[in-house]
Amino acid sequence: MYTGNANFRYDIAFLRAVAILSVVLYHLGIPYFEDGYIGVDIFFVLSGYLMTKIILVRLNQGTFRLVDFYRRRLIRILPALLILIIFFYILLYFVLGIKLYDFSRFALSSSIFVSNIYYELSSGYFQPASQLNFLLHTWSLSIEMQFYVLYPLLLIGFRYLAGRRSPYDPYFIYGLGLLSLCCMLYYAPRDQSFTFYMFHTRAWELLAGGVVFLHEKSCLRVFSQRVRNSIALLCVVVLLVSVTGVLGMRSSGWPSAFALLPVIATGLLIAVQSDLRLFRLPGVKFVADISYSWYLWHWPLIVLGTYFSLSEQWYYLLAVFVLSFILGTWSYYFVEKSPFLRSPKWLSATAILVVVTAFLGTQLPLHKLFANPQEANLVAFHYHYPRERAAAQYGFGGPHLLSRSTFNDYDTTRLFQFSDTQPNYLLLGDCHAGMFAHTLQELAVTNDVNLLQATGDDVFPAPHVKPIFAGPTALMHYLYEHYLPTHHDRIDKVILSANYAGYSKSEVKGYLDSIEAYFTKLDIPVVYIGQTESYTVEYPVVETLRLKFGIEPENYLQTYRTAANDYLKTSKIGHKYIDVYRRPTLKSTDGIESYMYDADHFSTYGTEQYRDILAEKIFLR
Repeated sequence: MYTGNANFRYDIAFLRAVAILSVVLYHLGIPYFEDGYIGVDIFFVLSGYLMTKIILVRLNQGTFRLVDFYRRRLIRILPALLILIIFFYILLYFVLGIKLYDFSRFALSSSIFVSNIYYELSSGYFQPASQLNFLLHTWSLSIEMQFYVLYPLLLIGFRYLAGRRSPYDPYFIYGLGLLSLCCMLYYAPRDQSFTFYMFHTRAWELLAGGVVFLHEKSCLRVFSQRVRNSIALLCVVVLLVSVTGVLGMRSSGWPSAFALLPVIATGLLIAVQSDLRLFRLPGVKFVADISYSWYLWHWPLIVLGTYFSLSEQWYYLLAVFVLSFILGTWSYYFVEKSPFLRSPKWLSATAILVVVTAFLGTQLPLHKLFANPQEANLVAFHYHYPRERAAAQYGFGGPHLLSRSTFNDYDTTRLFQFSDTQPNYLLLGDCHAGMFAHTLQELAVTNDVNLLQATGDDVFPAPHVKPIFAGPTALMHYLYEHYLPTHHDRIDKVILSANYAGYSKSEVKGYLDSIEAYFTKLDIPVVYIGQTESYTVEYPVVETLRLKFGIEPENYLQTYRTAANDYLKTSKIGHKYIDVYRRPTLKSTDGIESYMYDADHFSTYGTEQYRDILAEKIFLR
């Protein structure tokens, strides 16, 4: 396409430009782009429109070839993606080698276009941990590729059953879109992460583009140019207002019924084929042309800044905007349009190389690649600890309930293993309580105490706690509504802990008030293990960056945790609150392990350093 082509769609170019700018500025945290992620929804509608047009027109002409369609889609998407992955493999090896294993996982799922599924199983898009994933943004490419694979097969299959030039194509597309929309509306209030990432809860947005293609000729017949321009202008206003965040559309999760607004606005703008001068502004077509490459490059640069404690600096954000724009431009002209890089031989060989490298990167002991023994130790610790040792520390599959587990996965008989000769203590809380379980169990044995444990991920251990994950929430309801009322006379003390800073001040106060009232009524003493610190990146990475570049760990501290700890020390529970926040004598690493294995959870090397204060405050009677 070129500007001299009378058939060039400036309206579509404008939508691409709005979409990419919205996403980039949202990821950069620029004010008034709080809902800029809607740009991806705009891209989905555009893709659905263009793919439906290509498939149906060629099916009607008898010229559609499935293999050719797939080849063109791969040539469009793969070269720029593969070059990006290769570049960051090389860069990370030299500056952030400790992340090579994680990057390999991301690269593997992205290069075979299942990253949306992988990320859904790992964490949510809007959750903090996701912001450390260099290839998080490839989830949308995976959904598009899954659409490209399945959509023509479904249309061909329907044509086979209904006839070569079936008049029923619209009803089939309506049906698919309605089915997907219903899936989204069903899952949205139940599992936001699932709704965000899954193909069948997102396909309706792409199919909305297909509906637009079916009706665009009718729009041209029914509406005059003036009316169509008015509709287009209204749609532009709706989209621009939507991305600013003033409508608060993410308040009920995303996507939700609110997603209909930008999707319909995008579809209408395409359908009316307006010729507004706005669409021909200088630079619009250029930004639209580089939008895919710009999308690929901007996010990894933001993540890189997070690891080097630069992501909050205005000059770095400006540098990312400019550099990603330049790299996107380079990628468009020298990768996307390169005949050599688009050739089947190069593409096949490079794709195999990336997939094999990524797979091996998830299987091989990558710490052996590093000459510095301390760096190699930290790489090994960062890899092995959460996979091989955390289970024993917390009691996964036993007294600690993981977020995706159900209440039925928790063996309640463990809670009835009372001792008749020893005091019975109950460890109650979320994963921040669970991480002390190993050390507390050893202290219990030393101090002749029988320790019971009921902990679960992301659940405040309070009566009537608001649900986040169903299993851990059900565990707390069981404890407060059934177990404790019946067996409170067998419990001599409750040890409670949580990530207090993960809740608002009013929520924490309400939860603590209800806990205090509950256990006062049952005459059970409670002691609280306090708030722990957290970092913007995983602590083994922090230690690696200090080792290689001299960056101090304090640069990565989350200050809101400090404020939470200060508040709790002076609150109504202050006299039974155990302060474990960055103890002055704490050793962050012994050269082999670090006291945290991720961004905010202690390893046993960390919890063992609090053994004396835990013994004094909990077990000395």
